[in-house]
Amino acid sequence: MLDELRKVGVLIKRNFRILFTYKVAFSANFLSMVFNFFYLVLFGTMFGEKTPSDIAMYGGNFISYLLVGSIGWSFLWGIMSATSSYIRIEMLGGTFEAILLTPTKISTIVLAYTIFGSLFGLIPLALLFSVGYFSFGIVAFSGATFYTLVIFILSIALMAGFGMLFGGLEIWVKNIGMIVPLLQNVTMFFCGVYFPITVLPNYFQPIAKYIPFYYSIEGLRRTLIATSTAEIYGYIWKLLVMAIIFLFLGYYVLHRGLKKAKKDGSLSFY
Repeated sequence: MLDELRKVGVLIKRNFRILFTYKVAFSANFLSMVFNFFYLVLFGTMFGEKTPSDIAMYGGNFISYLLVGSIGWSFLWGIMSATSSYIRIEMLGGTFEAILLTPTKISTIVLAYTIFGSLFGLIPLALLFSVGYFSFGIVAFSGATFYTLVIFILSIALMAGFGMLFGGLEIWVKNIGMIVPLLQNVTMFFCGVYFPITVLPNYFQPIAKYIPFYYSIEGLRRTLIATSTAEIYGYIWKLLVMAIIFLFLGYYVLHRGLKKAKKDGSLSFY
């Protein structure tokens, strides 16, 4: 057990060393995120100082609404990407089979990627929080409570499940194309990241309730405003159930993918 935990630390340290090795790519990624946030804020200011009625229930501050959505989405998606993308990177580099040939459990690798993704996700969180505070005087998490932390933890588990799911598919079929970016764009549209779902056509709005990420973003916002505890519990229970489902589903797909790749002898190439 202690040996596996040591391996988790080694893998996390290695991933951060690789990450900071490519400083230009690292910086460009976060600068793009900041400029995207400014772009959305400036786009919104074209419509004047009037508070949109659709965000009145979230405190009425358009910039704060964008900031919470941007922080929540970048943090959560960073966790999912860490698991799925790094499995692909390991396969492209030819190191995935080498790691699995050692007495290292696949659960250890997934745990390391999840923790790395969570720590990595703190970077854009801190960056966007700083931009919001120093540029606009917005403190996005001034109303944070214990329930905010619970939503974050359950969302991490949910995204880890999705990471294993797509990582397993990468191993299984080797090339899943633009499925992940497509999923990101579709879910961002329906999950209220940059605008409330109430601005969508009426026949689109119910779709959001069937997308797991909606409960992460909406639940996060609800814990930051004066929302009833009963309503917050509803988001927590739904996230808990979905996190358990996708953790098991992701683990199953990952193991099926590994079994097939080992049988085909395709772990050592992409």
